[in-house]
Amino acid sequence: MAYPAGLFLPLTVALIDVSVLVDLLQRLAIFGLIMLVTFVVARVLGILVSKVSGRNSPSVSRQVRRFTTWLIWLIGILVGLGQIGLDLTVLLVIVTLTGIMLLLAIRDILANWASYEAVSTYKPFKIGDWVQVGTSFGRVIDITYMDTVLMTTDNETVYIPNGKITQSTVINRTTLGGIRISIPLTVNINLKLSKVEEALIEIGNELSEELAPDSKPEVRVTSLNEQSVKLSLLLRINNPAKARLIASEVRKRAKDRLDKLRQNA
Repeated sequence: MAYPAGLFLPLTVALIDVSVLVDLLQRLAIFGLIMLVTFVVARVLGILVSKVSGRNSPSVSRQVRRFTTWLIWLIGILVGLGQIGLDLTVLLVIVTLTGIMLLLAIRDILANWASYEAVSTYKPFKIGDWVQVGTSFGRVIDITYMDTVLMTTDNETVYIPNGKITQSTVINRTTLGGIRISIPLTVNINLKLSKVEEALIEIGNELSEELAPDSKPEVRVTSLNEQSVKLSLLLRINNPAKARLIASEVRKRAKDRLDKLRQNA
């Protein structure tokens, strides 16, 4: 019995659609299996790498583990997409171009993040320390992935990008003996220098509550001419935030003492 030729066309199309659907489902299943294997491998290798690198530094360990995990996922995704039927060469080009554009867009963020890791690893300072970064001086109140936050002696909050921290000279002024301040003073050449020095040392001793333990006031002559002598009273204080207040108090008391010395001269 003969059948019309057009009768087999819908059946052929239906069979082709089913085979395409089955092939797509198989590819998707393989892709899902590859993603599952990638997840397991990333977790296991991440833990192993973290244990090995963690012997040196916790922050280095986190960084190495993060990099390893990203690398494994990138490889897994590329292999999975290749199984679906996408051209790996095209995928690699797209990933490379996307990576370059992304790096250019977030280079400052990456620089600050890398600097944060360096600060966390080598610890040139910690929260609570008094540090000098360029022209900024203050107490470290926070260290984030992007910034190091200082509170200045004027109670101003300064946000310094971590990238600048690693590129600048950082002076940590926090020591067990406090920090030293120099208070410049100018006195008349006619005053007896030994009396002036005695008066300034006495003023420093009167402020002993603000001085670091076992420290003593010192007086240095910085320059002199025919009319005046320039001196500096050196004090090692506990709290850098009080530096200006202490300097102001020293100058007030010094004026009273020097005025008395002039009257008795």
